[in-house]
Amino acid sequence: MIYRIIQRTPGRFHLDLLQRRLSETEADALYYTLIELPGIENVKVYQRTAQLSVRYIGVESAILQYISDLDLSDAALQDNVPAVSARATNEMYQNKILDKVIFRIGKWLLLPAPIRTIVTIYQAVPFVWRGLKDLFHRNVSAEIIHAAAVLAALLTGEFETAASVVFLTEIGDILEEWTYKKSVDDLAQSLSLNVEKVWKVDEDGTSHQVSLNHMRNGDRFKVTMGNMIPLDGKVLSGEAMVNQAALTGEPLAVRKHDGLIVYAGTVLEEGELIVEVRSSSGETRYDKIVTMIENSENLAAITQMKAVSVADRLVPWTFGASLLAFVLTRDVMKAASVLMADFSCAVEVAMPIAVLSAMREAGKNDITVKGGKFLEAISEADTIVFDKTGTLTRATPVVQDIVAFNGKDPDEMLRIAACLEEQFPHSLANAVVRAANEKGLDHYQMKTKAEYIVAHGIASTLGDKRVVIGSYHFVFEDEGVVFENEEDKKRLAEIPAEYSHLYMAIGGKLVAVIAISDPIKENTPAVIRDLKNAGFKNIVMMTGDSEKTAKAIAAQAGITEYYSEVLPEDKAKFVEKIKSRGEKVIMIGDGINDSPALSAADVGIAIKEGADIAQEIADVTISGSDLNQLVNLRKLSDKLMKRMHSTYVIGNVLNGAILLFGITGLIVPRTGAVLHNASTIGLCLRNMQDLSANQEETDTETSALPVLTAPDAA
Repeated sequence: MIYRIIQRTPGRFHLDLLQRRLSETEADALYYTLIELPGIENVKVYQRTAQLSVRYIGVESAILQYISDLDLSDAALQDNVPAVSARATNEMYQNKILDKVIFRIGKWLLLPAPIRTIVTIYQAVPFVWRGLKDLFHRNVSAEIIHAAAVLAALLTGEFETAASVVFLTEIGDILEEWTYKKSVDDLAQSLSLNVEKVWKVDEDGTSHQVSLNHMRNGDRFKVTMGNMIPLDGKVLSGEAMVNQAALTGEPLAVRKHDGLIVYAGTVLEEGELIVEVRSSSGETRYDKIVTMIENSENLAAITQMKAVSVADRLVPWTFGASLLAFVLTRDVMKAASVLMADFSCAVEVAMPIAVLSAMREAGKNDITVKGGKFLEAISEADTIVFDKTGTLTRATPVVQDIVAFNGKDPDEMLRIAACLEEQFPHSLANAVVRAANEKGLDHYQMKTKAEYIVAHGIASTLGDKRVVIGSYHFVFEDEGVVFENEEDKKRLAEIPAEYSHLYMAIGGKLVAVIAISDPIKENTPAVIRDLKNAGFKNIVMMTGDSEKTAKAIAAQAGITEYYSEVLPEDKAKFVEKIKSRGEKVIMIGDGINDSPALSAADVGIAIKEGADIAQEIADVTISGSDLNQLVNLRKLSDKLMKRMHSTYVIGNVLNGAILLFGITGLIVPRTGAVLHNASTIGLCLRNMQDLSANQEETDTETSALPVLTAPDAA
């Protein structure tokens, strides 16, 4: 790409790309390609003038050489562009406003008065018609109020007033739609599918992990229970129950089999599928997420819905005040001025933006929130229930010992265990797989189909023998495996109590016990203290581990109430019991076995490093590496509730003032329209700001580009 340097200062340069203009596709490709480069702090692409401004840290010559080597016609650059381009969205709304302004000025400067009047009536008719339609359908809305004001101006011959009200209202609507659209797009980006690896199935039936970016239409991939479907496709073989709640809102799983279509972002609850890729892009997923957000009842907090209801009930009072102004003054314009006070508009537009902004801010901090009502519930919650493994404890537990029995080789037992565990990701399973990888044990060569038994373990076959791995209850009670002698029991008793145990048996005989250290995260005790200070009355830990392990971890974490050896249904029943007392409950977990409790809680919070099904069912997801996010989430929720309350109060006070000014004749309709739209837009812009006033920068620090021996292009 050829360019000319217009201006350069340390850390910044401005280029002319020597083209008449850039197409929208070229502008997006250039922006999103450069903004991802290490060392790039900010990029501005000027589409109309084909210019580029870059702010950077690092070696200028390397960046300029990279730009020089770019070919904007290269289709591969489009892979960097998200499904919905924020740059394109901003330009679209800027052009809408510019077109309105140019038309308004041109009409006033170039058209004679009679023609301007005809154009004004033509513009006002659809405006009035929308209000009449709402009135006919008994839909109390701002359209009725504004239509009444415009109609009053037209009937009294105040055509310039009518034109001003229409123009200002349309500009206000565009700005409100723009802020809302930007908030939705920002949120959708944070909720978009983020799967880096997929199990690709080759022609010979073998499978191996590849990057999602390497998948193409016609390729095949395998999805097992508890995992997310990464791409749209057609089922070639297998049968499964698929949770499609993220796309349809329907909580019940849907049966999928040969010939049916599955969608990216849905999750297998049971079974296994081989799928042929039908769409290797994320656009379908993104579009569906946007639709889900815009249609979701979860988006609205209860406080917001109550405020909107009250504001709607004030609409008839606005008409009453307008009628009173006319009776007292016999002045239609004063009555029309009163109609510019619309109590519902600020609340109905600005409050959702406050919710979206809070969800977006949470996303900046690696927290995904699926609806405003969950933030409100977090603010009001009394009880918080923790799963232990992978939640309070480290997300990366480590295999400390492998105790083998019956003369078995510990490394071979670890290899078999890894082959089973790799198919069903969980923090303990990941520890087994990592240990096998560190020892160079080639567990990928062992082909066996495994069945996951929720909260118990995994069962499969090895030759003609049944192999199981899992909890003590599963292996010894459900599967009937026994210790062959007292010496075996003594060997296990020597393993420290705080270690978790995975028992493995082959052919009904115990062959190994894998001891896994899963110490609590360093900041867990401090987080528990902070959560108590933040207002949580009850903090509970529940785990399927033994009493000894549970007691040791609870003591280290500073939790006094804990339950050990619990099943998934026990966790869910406990949550339901707490809710029946009128308390709001937050449940935090990371595994498939936590899913029932996550679903039962007022707010289910899943750990992002855990099972996909847990993340799908959960209302909020956080990073397991930083439990402080829970404290920050509580603070964010409290601040959102305060902002929503202040939005309601400020909106009503400002519109009350407009109503009063209209009655007293201090303002004319066009001034009322300016004040009303300005107040609404002002509240929207205020609510788009981050709630944390002194929030630190969350963007990852960029590193300098390597030095390239390339001259500056000119």
